[in-house]
Amino acid sequence: MKSASDVEASWTKFLNPESLKQNLLQGGLYLAAFEMLKDSLVGRPRDFFCFEISNGDIVTDLSSPEYEREVRSLHKHPFTASALWWHKSGAISDEDLDTLRRIREHRDQIAHNMPKMIGTADHSIDLNLLVQTNDILAKIDNWWIQNVEAGIDPEQYEKFSQEEMDAACSMSALFLSMMIPLVSGDDSQFRTLYAMWCEHQQKTPG
Repeated sequence: MKSASDVEASWTKFLNPESLKQNLLQGGLYLAAFEMLKDSLVGRPRDFFCFEISNGDIVTDLSSPEYEREVRSLHKHPFTASALWWHKSGAISDEDLDTLRRIREHRDQIAHNMPKMIGTADHSIDLNLLVQTNDILAKIDNWWIQNVEAGIDPEQYEKFSQEEMDAACSMSALFLSMMIPLVSGDDSQFRTLYAMWCEHQQKTPG
């Protein structure tokens, strides 16, 4: 049974408009970040093994024997099977695998218990896991660019230095790297960008 001080702290957390908005933003971004991670983690190997060209059209065959053998056979759950495929490919570490498990578990907690996460003092959005979500997304996207996309179309990437390739990231990872400080309470980057934009607009004729 919760103590009176715990109940009081929960009501304070829930009724404070500023903390409520911040918690809603954090929860919403965590759920969005997880979907972005899943799109790359699950989607990239699935599309690689399942897409084919038939009569000039792109066809998706989710029953592809190669996809079943290389990815789906690793685990019954597509998310975990895909994570194991990335691990087997050398893109992520043992530690990353464990982090992915915790990221998914926390996502389920938020998705199924949002009122508890934003309205009780003993629950909160784990911002460290949000940062790690983006770290792993950036890691697997960069690995994909360097090991798959550059391998398929080397002429497209040969103009870039290795330093530039190492820094390459997806738009999803770039988006999250900008959003995470904002929901953590640091809006300085956006204030700077907004000031630069307003200055640019004032200088633009018309």
